[in-house]
Amino acid sequence: MKALRLALAIIFVGFGVALTYHLFENAVHGFIDFVWYDTFNTDQNRWIIIPLVITFSFMFFGLQHWLDAKSENAEEHGLGEMPDPTIANFLKVLMIGFFSLVAGATLGPEAILVPSCMILGAYVGKKMFRKQKQIVQLLSAAGIIALFTAFFNSFTVGVLSLFLVLAQTKVKFKPILLVTAVLAAGSASIALNFLDSDAYVQLPSYNWMLNLNTVIFCFVLILAGFLCVQLVCYAHDLTDKVTSKPLKKHTWIMRSIVASVGLIFLYLIGGPLVEFTGNKSIAPMFEQASSLGLVGLVWILIVKIIVIAWSKAIGYRGGMIFPTIFLATVLVAITQLYVNDLNGIYGVIAVIVGAFVANRKTRILV
Repeated sequence: MKALRLALAIIFVGFGVALTYHLFENAVHGFIDFVWYDTFNTDQNRWIIIPLVITFSFMFFGLQHWLDAKSENAEEHGLGEMPDPTIANFLKVLMIGFFSLVAGATLGPEAILVPSCMILGAYVGKKMFRKQKQIVQLLSAAGIIALFTAFFNSFTVGVLSLFLVLAQTKVKFKPILLVTAVLAAGSASIALNFLDSDAYVQLPSYNWMLNLNTVIFCFVLILAGFLCVQLVCYAHDLTDKVTSKPLKKHTWIMRSIVASVGLIFLYLIGGPLVEFTGNKSIAPMFEQASSLGLVGLVWILIVKIIVIAWSKAIGYRGGMIFPTIFLATVLVAITQLYVNDLNGIYGVIAVIVGAFVANRKTRILV
């Protein structure tokens, strides 16, 4: 009977995470599309980003001050490492994260959705199993696995994310963990199909054919990914050094103003392709790659690195993984200007490999 209850709890978490992901992403992108592009057409009317960034940054920093003042001067995401699993905290994480992303932060939703989905899993665990701490932790892990299933719209990726959970928590593998991963990923996949939800990153069409040029230049792209993360880390530390101490002496209003000014400047010099997380800019970037040329793509890469570092260091909420994927696609686009038969999907993977090698020391991505 206990095993059946646990299985039902995991499935419930999978469904809940899929719904959370679907609603949050549609809310964020729907709001951005409606306000930034449909209503004010900021691609053409660039000056309008000035009042938009200022207004929504003010709302984000004000909401953070009201709901989570202790994190104002720290890069904590999700009300600290792991807040109490309550509905109130679940909604707080999502609300604060929503306003961070729509304000223009060049960060991803993972640092918002991971803690919220962990809260969801732990909440189900506490309600159904009360004081059984290990089961509560298991359902919290199920929330992460279901979320990775949602991010990539893939049952396989969801199950494989179990190994990421094990690496982060340093827990030894047990059969129950694999059963949890299968149930969480499976239930999330079913729910996502029902919701007609897409993967978070939509790459241009690709195949898995491999050729000699791809093999050779993937080694170059691994190095490029390594260097990119080093540059992000350097820009982040420099931003933090310049802004952290002065801003600690002022209110959240001053932080909002400084953060807004930095974003506005970088968005004006970088153009629409450097805005927001970058997942919606991948296809347009590849379409414009030939006209942008080497200088244009390198400029986008440089500005994107700086704006990612600025967003994280100045206090916006969000993650670094999906913005790094955009950096990877820019590096692939640069390479494809000169290597026509480079397979883009292997190129992106190569950059990500290099990025995570660099992250072992910098710890900037996760």
